[in-house]
Amino acid sequence: MNNEFINRRHFVSTLGQTSLAALLGLPAMRLLAAPPSNHELPINCAPPSHGTAKHISFNSSGAILPRKSVWDLSPAEVTRLQKAYQAMRDLTVSNPNDPRGWMQQANVHCFNCSGGYDPSNIEIHGSWWFLPWHRCYLHVHERILGKLIGDPTFRLAYWDWDTYPAHATVPPPFMAQGALLDSFRGATPTSVIPARITGPAHMQMVLGTTSRQAFMGGSGSQGAMESSPHGPVHIWTAETSPSQNPVPPGCFYPDMPGGQPVNQSRSGCLDMGVLATAAQDPVFFAHHSNIDRLWDVWAASPGSQGNWTTSAWLNHPFNFYDENGKWIYITVADVLAQKEQSNLRYTYQPPQTTPSPAASTTPSASASPKPTPSASPSATKVKPTAKTKPAAPLMIADEKGNTPVGTKPHVRTIKMPETHRENLRSLAEGGPRTWLLHIDGLIASPTESVILDVYVNDPSASPDTEIGPTFVGTFALVMPGHPHMHEVVRNAVFEIRPETAAMLMKSDDLSVTLVPKVVDGKEPEKSTLTYKKIYLSQE
Repeated sequence: MNNEFINRRHFVSTLGQTSLAALLGLPAMRLLAAPPSNHELPINCAPPSHGTAKHISFNSSGAILPRKSVWDLSPAEVTRLQKAYQAMRDLTVSNPNDPRGWMQQANVHCFNCSGGYDPSNIEIHGSWWFLPWHRCYLHVHERILGKLIGDPTFRLAYWDWDTYPAHATVPPPFMAQGALLDSFRGATPTSVIPARITGPAHMQMVLGTTSRQAFMGGSGSQGAMESSPHGPVHIWTAETSPSQNPVPPGCFYPDMPGGQPVNQSRSGCLDMGVLATAAQDPVFFAHHSNIDRLWDVWAASPGSQGNWTTSAWLNHPFNFYDENGKWIYITVADVLAQKEQSNLRYTYQPPQTTPSPAASTTPSASASPKPTPSASPSATKVKPTAKTKPAAPLMIADEKGNTPVGTKPHVRTIKMPETHRENLRSLAEGGPRTWLLHIDGLIASPTESVILDVYVNDPSASPDTEIGPTFVGTFALVMPGHPHMHEVVRNAVFEIRPETAAMLMKSDDLSVTLVPKVVDGKEPEKSTLTYKKIYLSQE
């Protein structure tokens, strides 16, 4: 850890709770709810200096063991999880420069998100890097935790918030006093994730996506899994009712060492709600383990196009420090399909707890995520009765500048060409799902999270409109946070489903309605979100 971090920690600890609280006019306990060494505003989250990365060494003889739902852990397994994270927290205190320590591990995510304060660094959000990078991160993090407690059988646990509503609260082990608790978290033990985020209807739609670009994201586009449920669960965990509690606790951090504190109360500031600090909450790793599990569920589903096969994706390396403090790299190809077991030495045990009737309809509640290379889109295709003709992308909005979305539903409408109507008819009658709706150039303030529901041919859609044929998906952006002060640009992609095509082919017009909202479903108080263009295309 660099001197800036050490000075920052020293400044906070020596200033003291009482004097700093008096300076800010806030109760001391609200200001410093967690030890400074376990919570920081990452001004520079670069890893410690290192040499040339070597390819990670996988233990091919180790046992292949399950990652379990947190809800299915035995008391002994919960204790082991707590012990591992306590050892990691202790290492940050005893040796802040050790890359295996808690703050250094949290900063791995910070450094790789939204430019990581280094424009040359890869952005692992908003594209096809999202799923494989986080899988690699989880694996190295898991190995470090096991090493710290001398237990090579240690495996992470996942938070199956899609077992709805039974597991749609923060799991109890993460709410108990100890190493898994984060005081900079807004969700309470009784807070329940809204059904619109992880409930059966939404999860069936996400996991039923066939297009790899629409599900995983592409080389420059954000997919359904990252947009939602991933983003809204982050935001919800940080602050369940942002419109009702605009100034959550833990929002004040010192500026430069010896300088005046910075008020981050309008910048999310609760760990999971900001990309720069999200991994400072241990539940981050349980959340992303579930994202990782559902990636397997999707890839094994009949009709799924499966993972990308291009060499630019497969051969890309990601760098980390391993459990021995060595600078290593892992490629995307290292962690796919059967290599997930042979290299990473884990499998996902499906949730064992009996779900509620609502949850039993969610694919991930019962599906065993064993990758099957035989899964192919052609296995479920039905020969269309309507002939298709090549159709150019249909531009719905294409502005020279940035178009504001605002805080109210935003509607754009055009005439539907006959060629596009006939091709949509083919999709409605059983043809391949090749139609994608794009929203390019989405930009918001780095201190603003975004949740945007998207509808077609439903100009009266509102935050209360239910999921149905007019709903094509949700775009979400977790705020980068201070001082990520450069623009974050996202391109969103949504797959058009047969039931949506059946509705669109009957209309002379095509409209797209963008409905902004906050995580509790209310209209946002403000919005800086803009976009450049909206269009319909065929893969």
